[in-house]
Amino acid sequence: MHDVFITSIGKFLPGAPINNDQMEAYLGKVNGRSSKVKNRILKSNGIQQRYYALDQTQRTTYLNSQMAAYAVRDALSQSHLDPSMIDLLCAGTSWADLLVPGFVSMVHGELPELSPIETLTSMGVCCAGIGALKYATSQVKLGEKRNAIAVASEQPSRLFKHTNFEAETGIQSGNSLSFDSEFLRWMLSDGAGAFLLQNHPNSSGISLKIEWIESISHANAYPVCMYAGTKDETAQKSWMDYSSYVEAAQAGAINLRQNIRLLDDVIKLGVEGWLRLIEAGRVKPNEIDWLLCHYSSHFFRGQIVELLDKAGCMIPEEKWFTNLYTRGNTGCASIYLMLEELFHSGKLQPGQKIFCFVPESGRFTTAYMLLTVVGTDGWKNTTVRSGEDFSLPILGSNLEPLPEYQSSVSDLQPSIPSPSEYLLRQLALVWLEFERKLQSVPMVRKLNRGEFTLDDYKALLRNLRPQVVEGARWIARAASNMTDFKLRSLFIGHAQDEHRDFQMLERNYV
Repeated sequence: MHDVFITSIGKFLPGAPINNDQMEAYLGKVNGRSSKVKNRILKSNGIQQRYYALDQTQRTTYLNSQMAAYAVRDALSQSHLDPSMIDLLCAGTSWADLLVPGFVSMVHGELPELSPIETLTSMGVCCAGIGALKYATSQVKLGEKRNAIAVASEQPSRLFKHTNFEAETGIQSGNSLSFDSEFLRWMLSDGAGAFLLQNHPNSSGISLKIEWIESISHANAYPVCMYAGTKDETAQKSWMDYSSYVEAAQAGAINLRQNIRLLDDVIKLGVEGWLRLIEAGRVKPNEIDWLLCHYSSHFFRGQIVELLDKAGCMIPEEKWFTNLYTRGNTGCASIYLMLEELFHSGKLQPGQKIFCFVPESGRFTTAYMLLTVVGTDGWKNTTVRSGEDFSLPILGSNLEPLPEYQSSVSDLQPSIPSPSEYLLRQLALVWLEFERKLQSVPMVRKLNRGEFTLDDYKALLRNLRPQVVEGARWIARAASNMTDFKLRSLFIGHAQDEHRDFQMLERNYV
């Protein structure tokens, strides 16, 4: 197998940057009224400007496929490669211009300078761009392709036009727009990025060697969190199940929505995967020079920092790079646009490691990627023998490297942490894994799907009672053996909470 390098990165951002005060001029005011929550959401997400492929009459200025094509051309214009030499085009997006054909076919149609080639569409939400990149990487690594393009493009602005919401029956009756719909209106914006992938680095300047890409879905245990095409998070009635498209629009079933109550779980799952990569030796925090994290809001940066700090594996914030505040949250294109800006910043030096972390709220997917900056003199043409395995199960119970991995990639063996670091990491993993597995409990799944009954609730309380009866005793016993006064007081306070739960059950249920 071959090494794979990102040798050129292009971008396309439509129009001029739009500041916070201009947003409603482009998206329109729902029922002619200014939003009551816009400023609160913008204060939380920290975004100062973004780009829309709309004018102030809400007319589209570029199609999603056209933005992707412009990003591809920008990447190719910076290379010495003839466009006809591209032999694979992979494109990712959350919402294509058309239902059929696939998004990549429309992008290819905008690029007549390319040859007849293999194409692939990756659909999803924030990880769709990584999905396109991973397929392109695997094909170049296997030697099936030599020059591949991976492109990610998003155009959510069209979904947020005031006229779309005004089609809802509730809005026509004078009701305010629901928060789960309005939240994303002030979060997402348009843009596209493209990578040129080759099996050799640039002859001059820098390239980014793709060490590995990992993507994990937790949809087996969690409900939808960011969704469109259904009215609520139970996702049991599709927009196509209404008697007409008009009825679906009137019900608000076509709107893009976000269940903000589940967003904390998105971050926790992402950090759990990160910790497991550290346990497996695939990420060494002290060796990371740049961290590119696609957090959708500045608010979530604080949560990530807190979780990593508690687990004892924090990467210093001076190594973090983001352009969320100046280019906006562009969904699956965000990681492309971050890498594009960093790649051309002049800050990268050969040998530096870049760790990319992309949590997706759609239905709980997380992607991770490790890159190495390569110069013209620092690369040796290496191949991998067929049969060697460079992947690791990062969420299984066995965290040790696979035998093939251990023998062929000895330089990536897990480092030995200090006892305190090990304890913090293991405690964080135990708790995060518990919360994740809890979502697979049948009763919790019924609750998430809106199928929870009164009998289910009684059964839950019946089985919960023994735990709260004994819980206060267990915690109090643990506290009695502690010499740290603050920690002991914390445990006693928690035991008090458990006892109150017991009293509530006895009073209201038994």
